[in-house]
Amino acid sequence: MRVSVPSLPSSVPIQLLDRSAGTQAAPRKALCIALARKGLFVTVIDLSEENGREVVSLVQKENKHVHQYARVPSAIFIKCDVTNGEDLAAAFRKHVDTFGGLDICINCAGFVNKSLVYDDKSDGTSTWRRAVNVNLVAVIDGTRIASQVMRSQKKPGVIINISSVAGIYPMSYEPVYSGTKGGVVMFTRSLAPLKRYGIRVNVLCPEVLRFA
Repeated sequence: MRVSVPSLPSSVPIQLLDRSAGTQAAPRKALCIALARKGLFVTVIDLSEENGREVVSLVQKENKHVHQYARVPSAIFIKCDVTNGEDLAAAFRKHVDTFGGLDICINCAGFVNKSLVYDDKSDGTSTWRRAVNVNLVAVIDGTRIASQVMRSQKKPGVIINISSVAGIYPMSYEPVYSGTKGGVVMFTRSLAPLKRYGIRVNVLCPEVLRFA
């Protein structure tokens, strides 16, 4: 997800998900709605056009009274495979071109394997290797791009990377997921030097969530 704007209220780009186990989409959707209620302009980045457009519609309903006279839409959707560096960079450019800047970036795409890595006889392209690329590499790339945009603006910014409790405690039934989420935690904690540019980088590690 991305958010930004110099002359408009803050805007945020948010990566939803590439492919996740069932309810993992719910917290991402809830996050977008919460931002909308604060009046932020939101860019939703997702591989699934159906999911992405649904969330954009919800965001627009939530903040329609706030932005009814705005020159730009309150939310836009960009279809993107976050593991494709060129596509991800293009998504950031479109966000900045639409909203005039970038204030907040939330990297929260996720991928959960259906089988244990040590039982996987494939080359991992659509399983464990995909998990590494979505859960860790895309977060690193999204953080890299966002921090460069924010520094070029010479204004404060916030980057939030979504990890998991599995990044703190071992998850034996999905070791690759646990390993990638642990990587997100340590990667984010190592970005303290960005504070000198006014960029705050945080990592969130949610546990199991239940939605009615």
